Amino acid sequence: MANLTKLVGLSVVLVALAACGGKKDPKKPLENLDTTVRKVDPTLCDVNGKNVVTFDLNKDNRADVWRLYKVEDEGGTKVEFLTCKQVDFDHDNRKDWVVAYNRKGNPIFEKTDFNYDGKFDFSAVFDAKTTHYAEIERDTDFDGRFDVKEIYDTRGGLASARRDRNGDNTPDQWEQYKETILIAILYDDDFDGRVDRREEIPGATPKIEMPKTEDPIATGNIPPDKQPAPAPKKK
Repeated sequence: MANLTKLVGLSVVLVALAACGGKKDPKKPLENLDTTVRKVDPTLCDVNGKNVVTFDLNKDNRADVWRLYKVEDEGGTKVEFLTCKQVDFDHDNRKDWVVAYNRKGNPIFEKTDFNYDGKFDFSAVFDAKTTHYAEIERDTDFDGRFDVKEIYDTRGGLASARRDRNGDNTPDQWEQYKETILIAILYDDDFDGRVDRREEIPGATPKIEMPKTEDPIATGNIPPDKQPAPAPKKK
């Protein structure tokens, strides 16, 4: 139980609620939990105040790649660095992939439109120090609303996830992971914002019980009168 509480984005309250036979505590609505929000600078991909370099990869006289650079004065020296990269993969003049970078060139956030409908279906925030994903949001049914949020640990491994199954913009399923392995799922079946049941994943956390006494056959310490009869010799 103690290890589960260390998972990012899920609190001790969730486990306690689920362990009480599915009883709901009206004082602890789940919509107030897992509220981790990493701040990102949206102006990194704003063209205002940036030097914009464009490319026309398919030669149709319209840009399909944009690279945004910012120039800053450091001790009298002008320093230029990349802040954002944008790509239009299907050449419809809409950005399908956007990545922002910090001063060191590490990614900060990323957005992708997988089905080319003009709406981002994937949004990610990076850990700027490790460059691993820190948070990911997904629109799995392409309705314009994110319905899955994933939280990752400092090593880039999936730690927890929450899902909105009924499309009311409120999570109603929570997944707990340990070392990227799914170990439990918590459900809000009536969509009132509180846990109704907890499902353990069979085999996810196997318990290995060591023998309490030494195995005499394995060690060879078998009394003479307890020795097994020798196998009959083949003729």
